[in-house]
Amino acid sequence: MATLEETIIALAEEKCGNLQLKTIEMAFFDTPEIEKRLKISRTQASRAANRLVENGQLFKVNTRPVLFAAKAAFEQHFKLDINREYERIQEIIELVSKVPAERVFEQMIGYDKSLSETLEQLKTAVFYPGNGLPIMLMGDTGVGKSYFVQVMHEYMIKAGVLSQDAPFKVLNCAQYFNNPELLSGLLFGYSKGAFTGAYESRTGLLEEADQGLLFLDEVHRLNAEGQEKLFTFMDKGTFVRIGETKARQAKVRLAFATTEKPQEFLQTFLRRIPIHIYIPNMDERGIMEKRQMIEYLFGKESRKLQCLIEVTPRVMNILLQTHYEGNIGEIENMIKYACGSAIARSEQSERVNIQLRDLPQKIYALNSQQQKQWTTFEGSNLIFSGTYEKKQLSGQPKELTNFITHLIMLYQHFEQGSESIYDLKKQWLQQVTQFIDELVYQDKYASHMSLEKFILTTMQEIFRELDYQTKFRYDGNFVLFFAHYIYRYVLKGETEALELPESLRAFVTDHYKLAKGAINKLLPEVEKRLDLTFNEVDRCLFILFLSTLEQAEQEADLDAIILAHGYATASSIANVCNRMLGSPTFASIDMPIEATLDDIGEKVRLYIEENQVNRGLVILIDMGSLNMIYEQLKQDIDIPILFIDQLGTLMALEIGNLIQQGKELTEIAEQMKEVTAPNIQLFQPQRSKRKAIITTCFTGIGTAVQIQKLLYDCLAGMVDIEIIPIEFKELKENGVSPALSAKYELLAIIGTDDPHVPEENFVLLETIISGDGSSRIAEIFQRTLSEEDILEINNRLVKNFSLIRVIDSLTILDTKKIMELVEDCIRELESRLSLELSNARKVAMYVHVSCMVERLIRHSEIVDFPDLEKFSYEHQKEIRVIQEVFSVLEQTYSVTVPLTEIGYIHNILYNT
Repeated sequence: MATLEETIIALAEEKCGNLQLKTIEMAFFDTPEIEKRLKISRTQASRAANRLVENGQLFKVNTRPVLFAAKAAFEQHFKLDINREYERIQEIIELVSKVPAERVFEQMIGYDKSLSETLEQLKTAVFYPGNGLPIMLMGDTGVGKSYFVQVMHEYMIKAGVLSQDAPFKVLNCAQYFNNPELLSGLLFGYSKGAFTGAYESRTGLLEEADQGLLFLDEVHRLNAEGQEKLFTFMDKGTFVRIGETKARQAKVRLAFATTEKPQEFLQTFLRRIPIHIYIPNMDERGIMEKRQMIEYLFGKESRKLQCLIEVTPRVMNILLQTHYEGNIGEIENMIKYACGSAIARSEQSERVNIQLRDLPQKIYALNSQQQKQWTTFEGSNLIFSGTYEKKQLSGQPKELTNFITHLIMLYQHFEQGSESIYDLKKQWLQQVTQFIDELVYQDKYASHMSLEKFILTTMQEIFRELDYQTKFRYDGNFVLFFAHYIYRYVLKGETEALELPESLRAFVTDHYKLAKGAINKLLPEVEKRLDLTFNEVDRCLFILFLSTLEQAEQEADLDAIILAHGYATASSIANVCNRMLGSPTFASIDMPIEATLDDIGEKVRLYIEENQVNRGLVILIDMGSLNMIYEQLKQDIDIPILFIDQLGTLMALEIGNLIQQGKELTEIAEQMKEVTAPNIQLFQPQRSKRKAIITTCFTGIGTAVQIQKLLYDCLAGMVDIEIIPIEFKELKENGVSPALSAKYELLAIIGTDDPHVPEENFVLLETIISGDGSSRIAEIFQRTLSEEDILEINNRLVKNFSLIRVIDSLTILDTKKIMELVEDCIRELESRLSLELSNARKVAMYVHVSCMVERLIRHSEIVDFPDLEKFSYEHQKEIRVIQEVFSVLEQTYSVTVPLTEIGYIHNILYNT
């Protein structure tokens, strides 16, 4: 037995059965109506209705008396969000009036997919100057032509083309096929005595539809004389009643529908209808829309029966794979039959359980004739209710919107200066990885539909084909995630309403270039095979998803491209070679036969940019002047390029082997000249070498890497520069390697101690932290940047290299706590050792001691110190004082400061 609240909800939905703006007041009810309908007290009615307002099932208008209405029904029908309370009904009318007219189309399944083109044609007809254009709807039986015209009428009213009370008249010509005179009379009207049975004059539908819309269904049943009269009306806007000679006028918009081919009509009639709109059948609309239609019809039946409908996954799968000659109408009849069968064999009144036995026998006979093999389908039962929602397989992309919200929030923190680029990318990686894991492993909403399996199979094929064309390692989970994402979000249009800030998308494009290059190869193939289109949000997210994968290891830094004219010549050769070589050595560029040198140059330039090619590039090309191609590139590249204009699989394999052996371009060029005699040319860059800064720290490469990240944050967008972390010991002993000097113009070395590299500009990190390094920064960039840009960089350095920021970046410790302890230690050391440390020395102490404590906690303390025995003998007093002072750190963090670490602290104190 239904509860009081359920009965009130049923009343609310009944009131919304024909919800329209012009009759919106009829959708409301008050407590006296509840009292009368349900035979309860007014107090009970008021309390129950207000409880339903509180839980979001009803909303109310605080008039006298208070009015209530079904919240979900209003939201679904008018496509807007409804609050819990309003003061006047007029507020709701104004709110509904402001909803864009196009929102009317959203009630149609496939409005943004299979019906998108038809709706564009509809809008063309509606907004044509004057009285619009007549339309002819064509399509199979049951595809929804009549419903399409209903939506058209609603749209024209919403768009202001027709008035709110504009008439909408419908005539099914097939009903009067055997009586053409009566059909003409109904359409044009007739006078008394015009024919046998015309006992009085009658107004025709054309006249009744004046200033509105007339829809003639099955218009092919209209005889030739009727078609002639109609095209006369379309030409002149006049018509004559049967039995009269007086011409009458009417301004009517016309819509026709037929299941027949155009040849069935008078061509003179058909020429008057410039817009022919084809409504696709269910098979043409695809399995996703077929599923949505089935779910909608189950929900509609549930509302009619006022009980839950539970459908097994096996039943749903059979309904999906069946061909319906009668399209939507046949599906609806099939669902009614199944519901009736389930009700007949069940004693339950609150739930209808539909199983295989409830489907009509003809569905099995039909598919048996077609020798159809049912696809296996596993999953939970689907439950449909009469409250405008489907209770299983939630379509709400809550996890996706939450994920995007977190990405945006983290990016906003970065924009506000709260995070560095390194921190942002690290936090994004955590969010993206978590989202991927949840979608793959938390499969409680998975449907495992045949469409999803098809998508997964297609994605596996695509990834196999592209496996050796990108620099990423794809695993099974990532391919599964990719397929799930497409099925759950892209195909259902869930990402279309989502937005990402333009600056965020630009950041992703600039800082994830390798992933972007791989996605640019992947997505066009996916779009082509699955017949879908990705939007900018999808593309941006896919770049972030791909960035979580490990990059394929390549022993050599050289890149190689096979470039050939033809549909798939280059990609075929590259794919074979990469598989035989066992790694993605070659990329491929397929060019059309008519491609120009400019086209080739642009493709190569784009590859270099997206794949961050820095050491050198080998290009195997089938035709074209190598000099002329290089002329297209030389102004924009700063890497050497080896061109070889003889293309073949054996040649490519030989070159691939040399690349994998780590050979330089010059060596490859020489060896290839010995093997064969193709046209080989090695072009060296004409632009100056790329600028670079080296970071280092005597405490290890880890700190040098952290300094590198902080510097990248400071220089981002200001100067194109490479920042290279190098071990302090290696720099001090060997200096800068010749290879590095040949490749880069070194501007400076920045670190915590001077490695004394000859002829290189060294900047002490603590001078930057203390703010004393502005002059040194100016020296570094004086030939590269303007004074204004140098000032901006200096300001960024002061901000990003504040002491707290540096220590926070370099360690995992509580920054405030460690700084307070180090401050006490410095003060006591100055007192006991009679020292007066400069600001730079103090900064060095803060940084070094903070890093030291973290190293000791991780059991990775420094074990080497130059002449340790000599140091321990000559500085016994200082060692003892340092040990005593730092005992507080040992107690606080449960560590022991070794003699090697004390040696470095001593060096900082005495500037040695």
